[in-house]
Amino acid sequence: MLSKNINTEWFRTEEISEFLHDARYIILLYIAGDFMTTFHALSNGYGFEENGLLSGIMADNGIWSLLLIKMLILLVIYWNYRSIRTSVHSYAKNLWDFSRTGISLFGLILVINNLMVIFVRLSLFEYLGLS
Repeated sequence: MLSKNINTEWFRTEEISEFLHDARYIILLYIAGDFMTTFHALSNGYGFEENGLLSGIMADNGIWSLLLIKMLILLVIYWNYRSIRTSVHSYAKNLWDFSRTGISLFGLILVINNLMVIFVRLSLFEYLGLS
């Protein structure tokens, strides 16, 4: 359900600039960091994509489809950002802070995992017994 408070001007420069600043660690870690380390690992034969859905999409459309998927996820995060910012609820700011921190930390874990695959030839998830 969409909030009735959401402004329909989706592409206001000031708001996009604020979002990009707020989401800088998401962009750095989850989007760019994970994509670049995944690209390097897969291109050099260090490992494989463990996510079945992503590996299927990349097998059909190439590794650059991963970047496209990440950009689509960033649009969803932007929609979430706009919804939370226009919310009248007192917990809205905390919800955005929690969301961006969680996604950034997830991106950091993915980058660490990919770097381990590249340099140690062992996945963090394998090491922890999660895969």
